[in-house]
Amino acid sequence: MTGKLRAGVMGCGLGAAHAYAYDRSDRFDLVAVCDLKPEVLDALWDKGRLERGSVPQYASHQEMLDAHELDVVSVATPDHLHVDPICDASNAGVKGIICEKPISTTLEDADRIIEVTEANGTVVSIDHTRSWIPSFQAVKREIQAGKIGGLTRIIAHLGGHRAMLFRNGTHTVDAVCYFADAPPVWVMAAHEPALEDYGVVYAGQGGKDPDLDPASTVIIEFANGVRGILNGAKMTPALHEIDLQGPEGRYVLDDENLKAWRTDRVEGPPIEIDPPDARGYADFFGDNLIPAVDELADMVQHGAPSSSPARRGRDTLEILTGALVSQTRNGARVAIPQPRG
Repeated sequence: MTGKLRAGVMGCGLGAAHAYAYDRSDRFDLVAVCDLKPEVLDALWDKGRLERGSVPQYASHQEMLDAHELDVVSVATPDHLHVDPICDASNAGVKGIICEKPISTTLEDADRIIEVTEANGTVVSIDHTRSWIPSFQAVKREIQAGKIGGLTRIIAHLGGHRAMLFRNGTHTVDAVCYFADAPPVWVMAAHEPALEDYGVVYAGQGGKDPDLDPASTVIIEFANGVRGILNGAKMTPALHEIDLQGPEGRYVLDDENLKAWRTDRVEGPPIEIDPPDARGYADFFGDNLIPAVDELADMVQHGAPSSSPARRGRDTLEILTGALVSQTRNGARVAIPQPRG
């Protein structure tokens, strides 16, 4: 397939940033958007920095799919409502999909998404945005090249009132998976005291209320021996920081900053060096999505791999739901994959 791809957006709240990215990329024609709420559609133009009335709007994703032969779509509906838009788009012949994080809120929905899209040959990325941030990608390349002798530990700090396991923890846990670069095999967790009795079902109602989504300390073991530790804590400074350590060095990065160290021998003292020259998170969220949609074009047109594939999105969800289960078992290890049914 050559030429521009026809793009649509399902869900125009956060989806406005997706519309912006398609509109700014030279790989796409943005041809349709949809949302159930008229006020959200009306706000799209300003939020997405689009010319008012320049794109047809629809009240449902099925109406949009029926009206247009779309090549790609973004699914930015509420977290628990991803499965039907994704599967309906895949069954309608859409070739590529970017879905907002998390892939879903239940393992059953995640399994259905993967089963349907893989059966139809639809390529999928999950918008764990840091997968496309240049500083994160540069550090991963250096780790894969052996610059710190491999990866041993990943310590992730998530603070502030949004340090919720599902809300922002989805991004943090996926960043750990991104760098670990292997399947998780077990998880154990301890929630903040106020939500110790949270239970095994996510009940965050969209992730806007910190009282409905626990901060949690989570330990994750990966199949390659890398161990990740998530320090999620409310009533701490707001931060999202990843500390990556190996026998010959270390990287620490957040959305704006990156530092690097090397040792003069295995397990030697770290000596600070110049980090890779790569920018962090762009100020406007939509600008961070342009690399993601451009990669989606490469996936559809040239068979390129995803930097944030659906199966890793399911691994991330397995960790999040496994953390809920572990808390109910007094912090016991929970094997991944978890039993279904």
